[in-house]
Amino acid sequence: MKRRKKVRGSTVVEMAYIMPIFLLLFVLVINTVFFFHDKVILNGAACETAVLGTQRARMKEKEEADLEDFFMERIKGKMIRMSDVSVSVFEGEKEVTVEVTAKRDGMSMRICQKAVTARPEEMIRWKK
Repeated sequence: MKRRKKVRGSTVVEMAYIMPIFLLLFVLVINTVFFFHDKVILNGAACETAVLGTQRARMKEKEEADLEDFFMERIKGKMIRMSDVSVSVFEGEKEVTVEVTAKRDGMSMRICQKAVTARPEEMIRWKK
């Protein structure tokens, strides 16, 4: 008859406590990475939209383009975590402001990007 080794059950009990903690930490890290991924995507798209708005303001022949639609097109299919995204664009004489809010499951973020409408040709003409 074979002799069986005696194995203590304490390691199994300890792992039953430790493994859920490791899994919880893993899920938290993944959710945090997804949150910051979405924040970077929204920040970049808001910056591009603000710059496009200032470039459009400098043109002599103003073409009609909806900046909010441009923003939504830039983020389409890129978001991982945040799903409820709203954008508002304010075009002033001196700057364009893009404000973005995104929400999901109690998490929310707010991003504001501004771009100044530079008119260097006016400054250069009046310098003597």
